[in-house]
Amino acid sequence: MRKDNSDFSTAFVSEAGSYIDNRDYFAFMETDDMACYVLADGLDSDQELHSAEMVVKTVLENFMEKPSMSKRRLMRDLREAQEWLQFESRRVRLKASLLMVVTNYNKMVYVSCGNVRLYHFRNGRLNFRSKDHSLAQSLADDGRIPDEATSTHEERGNLLEYLGNPNGVHAHYAKKTQLADGDVMLLTTSGMWEDVELAEMLGALEEAKDPVMLTDTLEEVLLSKQRRAVNNYTAAAIYVNKVFQEKPKNRRKLIKRILIALLVFIIAGGGAWITLARMAANKAAALETMIESAQTADDYARAGDYAKALKSYSEAKNAAVKINDKIHKRLYTAEQKVSQLIVDGDGYVEKVDFAKAEASYEKARKSAGLYPPFNVKDIEHKIDQLDSFAETASWMKDGDLKFQGGDYTNALKLYQKASKAAMESGYTSAQKELEKKITETNDKLASIQQQLKEIQAGKLQAKGDRLMKDLDYEGAIDAYSGAQEIYQEIDKLESVLAMERSIAKAEGKRSAEQQKNGQLPAGLGLPDEALNDANAEDTAGAASTSAAAAPAADSQTKAAGTGSAGTGSANTTAVKKEASSPSTSPSKSSSTGDGNASSAKAATNKEQGAADSAPKAAGASDSGSQEQAAVNGS
Repeated sequence: MRKDNSDFSTAFVSEAGSYIDNRDYFAFMETDDMACYVLADGLDSDQELHSAEMVVKTVLENFMEKPSMSKRRLMRDLREAQEWLQFESRRVRLKASLLMVVTNYNKMVYVSCGNVRLYHFRNGRLNFRSKDHSLAQSLADDGRIPDEATSTHEERGNLLEYLGNPNGVHAHYAKKTQLADGDVMLLTTSGMWEDVELAEMLGALEEAKDPVMLTDTLEEVLLSKQRRAVNNYTAAAIYVNKVFQEKPKNRRKLIKRILIALLVFIIAGGGAWITLARMAANKAAALETMIESAQTADDYARAGDYAKALKSYSEAKNAAVKINDKIHKRLYTAEQKVSQLIVDGDGYVEKVDFAKAEASYEKARKSAGLYPPFNVKDIEHKIDQLDSFAETASWMKDGDLKFQGGDYTNALKLYQKASKAAMESGYTSAQKELEKKITETNDKLASIQQQLKEIQAGKLQAKGDRLMKDLDYEGAIDAYSGAQEIYQEIDKLESVLAMERSIAKAEGKRSAEQQKNGQLPAGLGLPDEALNDANAEDTAGAASTSAAAAPAADSQTKAAGTGSAGTGSANTTAVKKEASSPSTSPSKSSSTGDGNASSAKAATNKEQGAADSAPKAAGASDSGSQEQAAVNGS
């Protein structure tokens, strides 16, 4: 590869001088087989577009696609740069001087248009200098002024040719020049060569050992003049330390290759026409696609649908590439970039990164004014919305913190506040998210409310159970009714039925107690189920009372001194008789002196058992047993 077998080193210095903006632009690229160095000087006063940068990038892009040293190719690159400047000349006419140097690391050519100069030094002397396209240079060529005076003549800035000229571009193409080891190429704008004379350049070259030292020395010489106003200046130095050594060409092989190529061309001529026809058809289809996609993209951009506009501009650009339309390719690339910036800004808003969103929108706003489909006011509106979006996002974030901490009530208030602000400012992405958050928070609050009501109902149910044990049936009914109402409200039907049964049981107990106390006739006001429950409980109470009375009768019998089986038999008979006719117990008790105590106890048992019939029967049996025991003892 040529680059690896050669040694070229480059350095440059470029400053704005006394001005704010530097309208000079230098760039270069080195490939394996060729290198291209381009320097331009902007001649217009546009504050947004930099013509020098535009033409340099255009030329380098074309060179990168197909590196070449041919005049046809290089002149075509300059014409495309000219067309691009004319297309972008909306507010003011964009103009620039340009110098382009191309080398294959063995030879070099250059193309110039304007007054950017190339100085070629060899062995410490000036080998040649490029000519300006100025009135001063024209006067020198006619012999009316010396050539050295072109750097100081008053007409040195009066250019006859430059890029952006409405009459077309007429650049100068220099034939190939053989390079040698130790050569130095110096590219300068007028800000440098107007104030640094050739002798001073040669002096700096003699002292410098590398391109960095040479450019720094030239800058020091320029600034040492201490001019009141210093123009933009640029100097780029290329040191050819070693050139690529080419092998001598074999003429016979070259002639043979030419003959073979001619033969192939003649044979393939017929097929070439068919291929050209197909290519023309494909090109026409691509052109139609480009126009349709561009129109669609413009419509989307005017409607504010920048995501769809971005896609359509991309399709239009690809179609322009297919038909090799460099002008429209750059146009659609620029419009695609504006759309991409707006889409990126929208994406940053969704990610709640408002600083990046503002930066992206600002870049889009600056470029949107150059392209009619884009509405600058729409982009400015997006920028103005960012403050309200940030406030909404802050409230939503605070709500999230409250929600995570379990403070659902305050979280809901913050979400609702943020939702209202999002609706007013048009923050649609936040609206959807806030709707979900509000729903989730309401569900949490409803769940907590239901749990609280369940706890409240449980407490009332427990209170009812406690009051039932304390025989406070009225209070128990009220507690059960309150619990039932809450269970009904929260749709716990099983608990509602349970409370219904508890209420019925309490009402039965209450009615039974009222009947016992004589407040109600027997069975009045009691439902059948309550009566059955009360009777069952009374029967169980009578059985327990009989079991308790039996041990007492046995102890009394033993105290009377009777232990025979006959006595036990008489006892049993007496119990049976007393159970059948309890009215005889008092007369038997009064007839015997020993049975007075037993009669008194039997009477007491009668009084305690007056509330229900079963305990009364048990008391009578005990009394009869005691009386019989007393008679047997006597």
